[in-house]
Amino acid sequence: MADARIDTPRYLGRLVRGLRGAVTLRLRPRQRPAPRPAPEPPAAGDLDAAEQAALEQLGAADGYATRWPVRREVARSLAGRRLVVIASDYVLLTKAGHRALTGDAGVRD
Repeated sequence: MADARIDTPRYLGRLVRGLRGAVTLRLRPRQRPAPRPAPEPPAAGDLDAAEQAALEQLGAADGYATRWPVRREVARSLAGRRLVVIASDYVLLTKAGHRALTGDAGVRD
């Protein structure tokens, strides 16, 4: 009757082993989300004045800068649109950003 007690190590070991098997059981297989289509780069007319000025500033620096004094909202908006790539120590103008800057938004690689 000692084995039937709940506080014994054998009972707790069997309980943990049983729970480990239950946790790994999946009822449905995982499905990957459908890939999203790449967004079209916005035309120069779709950018507000601050975004346009920030792109022009980066374009004047040959598309690469280690310091880019723009507001955080502007930088995040441009990065979200994939017009710039922001790393911890530099900023790059992407091809889409260059096209938006020059007005060639309809041309794709």
